[in-house]
Amino acid sequence: MSASAAVYNPQAEHSLRMSQRRIPQLDGLRGIAVLSVVLFHYVLSIPFPKGGIGARFQDCFRLGEYGVDLFFVLSGFLIGGILLDSRESPRYFGTFYLRRFHRIFPLYYLWLMLYIVLGLSVFSHLPASIRAVWNGWRPAVVYALFLQNLVPKQLLGISAAWLGPLWSLAVEEQFYLLMPLAVRFLPKHRLVQFLVTTTLLSPLLRVAISTWAYPRVVRYVATPLRADALAMGVLLALALRNQTWQTRIIRNLRWLYTMIVLLLGGIIYMAAQSPLPDNRTEGILVFLMGTFFAAIILLALVQPQGAWARFCSLSVLRSLGGVSYCIYVIHLPMNTICLGLLHSIHGTQSVGFDVAGVVLACAITWILSKVSWHYLESPMIRRGHAYKY
Repeated sequence: MSASAAVYNPQAEHSLRMSQRRIPQLDGLRGIAVLSVVLFHYVLSIPFPKGGIGARFQDCFRLGEYGVDLFFVLSGFLIGGILLDSRESPRYFGTFYLRRFHRIFPLYYLWLMLYIVLGLSVFSHLPASIRAVWNGWRPAVVYALFLQNLVPKQLLGISAAWLGPLWSLAVEEQFYLLMPLAVRFLPKHRLVQFLVTTTLLSPLLRVAISTWAYPRVVRYVATPLRADALAMGVLLALALRNQTWQTRIIRNLRWLYTMIVLLLGGIIYMAAQSPLPDNRTEGILVFLMGTFFAAIILLALVQPQGAWARFCSLSVLRSLGGVSYCIYVIHLPMNTICLGLLHSIHGTQSVGFDVAGVVLACAITWILSKVSWHYLESPMIRRGHAYKY
């Protein structure tokens, strides 16, 4: 549908009011998010010769790292919507946290328990390239308390791959602690002010702190420095629950298209200037990526019959989105283990063996994620939804 044909659509507006139903295009966007992160880690792990076609091919996937920000905006939108819809409920806090517990904690703590068991027994016997000695109980305690994005750690080999991706879950859990309070107790206009301030202040802090000698664990993963994407998601949830703003957005989609094109152009320009952005550039790029993701989420929601929404609703993307949590948690160690074992067998790195290792890691990750969904995540989600607002 062209921008000129983007007129007010009462049917689309009605669909947006159905805030508690499953929205297929959001599952597809989750699939896009996890696919971009997996491709970033997997494709960039292949040792293509520098300056060759393979290295240029790898450059196409370097922005996949920011798929985490798409997860953040989606989380802000979905969690913010749940909180807004139930803010007057007498069971507001209890039901929210019980449902979050059943969704996040079982897989997370199972994965952490496996780290402890394997760290004490197996990791020290793996091939030298991925071998890891037991670093004591401090990392396990830090991760158990969801403080891994705030506390510096020294993890090497398979331990770093096993626990590394979990920093974003700490950001999410800290968001779950603060946002229910803000939604419950702030008047709507104060909530909007708080979210807009967060959206603007977070990137400014990133740019400012990049001039100091802070470790990347603070510059990149600390919650105050990644809160803009989450705040944007909650602002989307607020806007689409406001009749006036919803009507304005649907009637003026040409401006949304223009915004998407301009943001995409800025992102491509910055990426072309430097495939590996420096600290200050990265702080700006994170904001651009978050804003771009918020815009494409909005487009998928306000034009549910449009080409973009139909693409996001493709079954393959929705399938990936359905098991994206487990894929995100386990994909990096699966790749690290497969490549490490193949290197030990072959005796050296080679493009062919590494491609085979990546394909094997993809298959194992997919199978384990489906098993996790069928036997662990889906039953726990159903149990969590037994608690009603």
